Amino acid sequence: MKTQLTVRGNVATAPRRVVTDSGTVIVEFRLAATERYFNRQTQEWEDGTTSWYTVSAFRRLAENVFRSFSVGDPVIVSGKLTIKQWTSKEDKKGTTPEINAETAGHDLLLGFTDFTRYTKSRSPLVAEDSHDGPLIDHGWEEPEALSA
Repeated sequence: MKTQLTVRGNVATAPRRVVTDSGTVIVEFRLAATERYFNRQTQEWEDGTTSWYTVSAFRRLAENVFRSFSVGDPVIVSGKLTIKQWTSKEDKKGTTPEINAETAGHDLLLGFTDFTRYTKSRSPLVAEDSHDGPLIDHGWEEPEALSA
């Protein structure tokens, strides 16, 4: 059984983009979520334990995460949690929590972002990406910035 989970943290590794043989786009990155608590003795906020997650996004969400997230960005990720067991080549064993993201975005409590919506188009667009060459053609037209 998979558990729904929402995590607030920081992007710890550059999102890595892969396209499978069948054309599915997958983006993966590590997320660091550090607890914060108020120390009543010092009257200051302090960092607690950091939990580490591997986040995977697929298809359109993957493309948007790849274009939007950078190392250090404060983000919120929601998705299905899976605990993976692993064994290294040196027979070291461990577990890794993985989140299959259903949605993700910047944490707007800590800053602001400019949002660009993609809309369907009759003529396909292949967007160039500064990270890793051309993106998959989704049939989207030129993005329009939304105005408030």
